[in-house]
Amino acid sequence: MKEQPTSAQLLRCAGDLLKTAVLPQVQSNTKRDVLMIMNALAIAQRELAQGDSVDRLERSALSALLGKDVDDVLQANRELAALIRNGAAGPDAPLRGAIFEHLKWVTLQRVLTSNPKAIG
Repeated sequence: MKEQPTSAQLLRCAGDLLKTAVLPQVQSNTKRDVLMIMNALAIAQRELAQGDSVDRLERSALSALLGKDVDDVLQANRELAALIRNGAAGPDAPLRGAIFEHLKWVTLQRVLTSNPKAIG
């Protein structure tokens, strides 16, 4: 049984409260801290809304690039970085296009989560 309010609703409520009740009351030297907390809450909301879909897609893309099953995305990204350092994304490398597309997609997903206004 899901509790009400949901996690997303609680995060939204906390962000709204900070924006409307707390932020106008704080001293200027503390406003930056409150804004940082509000941003962290907004990122948590977006991650909660995404669920694990982005992680699943990244894991799948890394599996295709590395040619093996990926359980640990962090380790797989380290392996991809090593491949790139060793020339796998060089001008004539067969994986160049796939690597660049993957990196563009990952970057877009991270920006959409952390700062969607930057996308426009």
